[in-house]
Amino acid sequence: MRISCYDDSNIKEEVNRCLSCKNPSCEKGCPIHNQIRDFIKALKEDDLIKAKEIVYNNSNLAFICSIVCPHEKNCMGHCILNKVNKPINIGAIEGYISTSLPDVLTIKNINKSAAIIGAGPAGIYAAIELRKAGIKVTIYEKENYLGGILAYGIPDFRLHNDRLNMLNEMVSRYQIAVKLNTLVDDNLYNELVKENDYLIIACGLSKSRPSGLGVNEHILEASQVLKQYNYKARFDLGIYPNLKTKKVFVMGAGNVAMDVARVTKKLGADTTIIYRRSLAESPANKEEIEQAMNEGVIFRFLENPIEAKVENGKLNLKIEKMALGEPDESGRRRPIGTNSYSYEKIDYLIEAIGDMPNFNINEIEQDHGYFITDDNFMTSNPKVYAIGDVTLGAKTVVEACYSAKICANAILKNINE
Repeated sequence: MRISCYDDSNIKEEVNRCLSCKNPSCEKGCPIHNQIRDFIKALKEDDLIKAKEIVYNNSNLAFICSIVCPHEKNCMGHCILNKVNKPINIGAIEGYISTSLPDVLTIKNINKSAAIIGAGPAGIYAAIELRKAGIKVTIYEKENYLGGILAYGIPDFRLHNDRLNMLNEMVSRYQIAVKLNTLVDDNLYNELVKENDYLIIACGLSKSRPSGLGVNEHILEASQVLKQYNYKARFDLGIYPNLKTKKVFVMGAGNVAMDVARVTKKLGADTTIIYRRSLAESPANKEEIEQAMNEGVIFRFLENPIEAKVENGKLNLKIEKMALGEPDESGRRRPIGTNSYSYEKIDYLIEAIGDMPNFNINEIEQDHGYFITDDNFMTSNPKVYAIGDVTLGAKTVVEACYSAKICANAILKNINE
């Protein structure tokens, strides 16, 4: 398993392996287009200050993305040394550089304001970008804490609290106003549009996609299990889900499925991931799958729960054996039912097959709950922008940050014209 973050004792050996390519393919694989070659070159020259400047000039949340990004698919996956299975560990290098926050220069405030709905990575990234230009920013967040998916979705053992503390410190340093426990309804939305020059919707996807197996006390949403766990683990609020010795199936094989499977395992459950495709088609990062396997999570591939009935305090699952057909629109081979069935009695089925939008504004054009925008993330109302998953669909943290960067730069361009 690769190192997640270097320190002074081992960083030099890794950066010296970098070939400093003339046309660095690693940068082409980075969704936010980090200047990877340049910050590694600065470290080769023992100039950590310059490396830090390069990183933070391009990415406001480098201290987050360096931990949670799927580097093996992005920058590392495009590294030329990946051809010999020895890519530069770019995420861990970025993590070393971004262990501390950048200095904040004096901000000259201008007579412009923006409201942002949602304090997840996209919303906070956009807020920082706008504050750098002097725009007054207020974030409205329905939960008790900043971070969105970073605080409630990603478990503490993957993203430690020290990184969330840095997130809060970043918001404080840039003098970003935050209103927590504030649900934006139609009335408040209309007020925010009226009172501000711009409004950015960055509320993410907060509703789990149903499996179609029904609703009862034995079928749980992955997002709610993770939220309950993180409230207790991160903030010592509430209680952990009571899953000790329980037989739990997690339906899905994305990163959320891996997170919730590992959480339930840590809470003492007998955890199995059940997935209708094969291991090769699993959308989760390879590293996340390996960690789940190493921690004792069982995997059952090419199986799909199609019916669930509560019987004598248990959930009786009817499971169909699947086969793989031709690739579908996702590029993965399509699962096909074989009409061969088995049955399994379990305590809980946790649905982890994706999330959906749960924020509706009638005046803004939407498609199945997702906000429709132009290339700069402007909606049908020129004062209102939408960024992150609520317009992109379920994407990575770094892709959400990049949408925030494009959006903020478009707003700044409008102001300066």
